[in-house]
Amino acid sequence: MVPDSANHRGKTAVLLIAPETGRLPEDMCTLAGYISGKSGGLGDVVAALCAGLTERDIECHLATINLKKRFQKENRMDKAEWRVLRHTMDPEKIHLVSSSIFNDLSSAYAGNPLCNAAEFQKEMVNHLIKEIRSKNKGRLILHSHDWMAGGVITAYARSRGCPFLHTVHNVHTGYIPQEMFYGVDLDDLANNLYFTEDRGKRCIDSHATAIKNANLINFVGKRFLHEVIEGHFADRPIIPPAVRNEVTERYYHGAVLTIINAPSPLLCPESCDYLVKKYGPEEEILAAKRSNLVAFQKRTGLIEDPNAILFYWPSRLDPMQKGVELLEEIAQRFVIEYGDVQIAIVGNGVGGDRAHEEILGRIAWASGGKITYQHFEEGLSMLGYAAANDVFGASLYEPCGQIDQLGNLFGATATNRDTGGYHDKIKELRLRMDGTERDEGNGFLFRDYDSGGLWYGLEKSVHFHRRAPEVRGEQAKRIMREAREKYSIKKMIDEYIGVYEKLNGGRPLS
Repeated sequence: MVPDSANHRGKTAVLLIAPETGRLPEDMCTLAGYISGKSGGLGDVVAALCAGLTERDIECHLATINLKKRFQKENRMDKAEWRVLRHTMDPEKIHLVSSSIFNDLSSAYAGNPLCNAAEFQKEMVNHLIKEIRSKNKGRLILHSHDWMAGGVITAYARSRGCPFLHTVHNVHTGYIPQEMFYGVDLDDLANNLYFTEDRGKRCIDSHATAIKNANLINFVGKRFLHEVIEGHFADRPIIPPAVRNEVTERYYHGAVLTIINAPSPLLCPESCDYLVKKYGPEEEILAAKRSNLVAFQKRTGLIEDPNAILFYWPSRLDPMQKGVELLEEIAQRFVIEYGDVQIAIVGNGVGGDRAHEEILGRIAWASGGKITYQHFEEGLSMLGYAAANDVFGASLYEPCGQIDQLGNLFGATATNRDTGGYHDKIKELRLRMDGTERDEGNGFLFRDYDSGGLWYGLEKSVHFHRRAPEVRGEQAKRIMREAREKYSIKKMIDEYIGVYEKLNGGRPLS
C-alpha cells in the first residue's frame, strides 16, 4: 500500500524498469532520442508505454541498462562524442545503469546474463528506486518487465511498501548466485526472496521472486497464460516449475490479468523513415510494397523481381522457442517447389550461439538469390516488413509475439503455429468470393510443431498470394485497417493506466 504521507494531492510517478527499450519519444526528455537497445518485442512495448504515458502528462521514468557501445554505434558517435553527450545532457527521466560489465554488450542478454542482471538489480536497489521515489515524495508505482528486472528489485519494492506491477513477457528465469549480490542487504530482503539451488550454489530465482512479490501480474496474451496454468509443455524444459507454480498460485488468488501488447505508432509504414516509399491503408499498397521489395532485394542480394512472393522471418534464431530448425529443413525445397517465392531472414543467433547463423548463411548462398540471411539491423528489418507478402515463424510457444502484428500493420499476412499469442491474434483468412459470409482473417495457422506443419502453413499463404492483385490489394487494406483498430496503442495505455490507478489506491496519477 502507498504510505499515508503519499496520500496528499500531487502526481504519482510511474517507473518502468526494463533491461531494454525501443526508440523512445523525444518529448520524454532530451536524452530520449539517443537511447534504443531492443532485442525483441519487450523493448518496443516499453517504448510505446513511455510515449503513451508522456503524452498523457503522467510522470514517467525509465530505468534501463546502459549499453554504451551499442548506443554510440546507433547514433554514429565515437567514444569522445558520447562522453560529451552524457556529461552535458541532463537525463531527467531516463536512468541508465552503468557498469564496465555492460560497456561492450550488444544487448542486455549478451555476455553473462546473470552477471548483467545482478549488476542491474543492485544499482536499482541501492540507489535508483529510493532516489526517484524520494523526488516524488513517496508517490511512485513500479512496473517491472521480465526476469532481469525481477529478483532483488521486486523483493525490495515489496519490503518497502512500494506498489508494483510485473509484466511477464516470457517465462525464462535467471538463477542468480547469492554472492553476485555483494553489497545488497539480502538478510533484510530474505522473506521476500525465492531461493533455489543451482549447480551446487544457493541462488535467487529472479522471475519466481518477481511473480511472488508483485501486487499484480500481467501476461501479454490470454492463451499463453492458460497454457502455463493448465500444464502445457510439461515434457519440455520451457516453463520453470517455480514460475509455473507461482503464476498458478497468483492466478487463483485473482492477481493475474492480461493486456495484449500494442506496437508503437512509430513502427507503422506511414511514419517509418526506413522505407523507400511510405504508405497507409488508403493508398496503393501493392505498388508501395513492390517499391520497398525491390529496395530490399538490392540490399540483401535477392534476385530483383517486383512480382516475387516474399516470405519474411524477422525473429531471432532460437531453436528453443522460435523453431528455426524447422525453417532450415524446408527453406531450400520450398523455394524450388514454388518458383515465385523468396525467403528473407533478418535476425541474430541467441547469446553466443552462431550455429544457426552459419547454417542459414550456407542455405542462402546455395539458393542462388532465392533466400537471404542477414544479421539484425533495425532499418533493414523494418524495410523487410514493408517488402513482405507474408511475415512468418514457427514458434513452439509464444507469450504474445509481435511479428504478426507488425506484418499486418504493413499490409502482409501472418503465418505461424497455433499456439499462445498467435492463437490469440491470427485468424484464418477467408474470403467472401470463396463462399464465406464476409471477408475475414489476417493470416494462416498450422498445428504441428514440425517441418510439415510449417510447409502446410506457408503453402496456404502461397495460394492466397497468387490471387489477382485486386483481390490481394483489397485484403491488404482491410488487414491494415483492422490491425490499427485491434492493436490500438491508446487502448493498451488506457488499460495500463487503469492498473496503475488501482495500485494507487483508486486515485488518478496526475
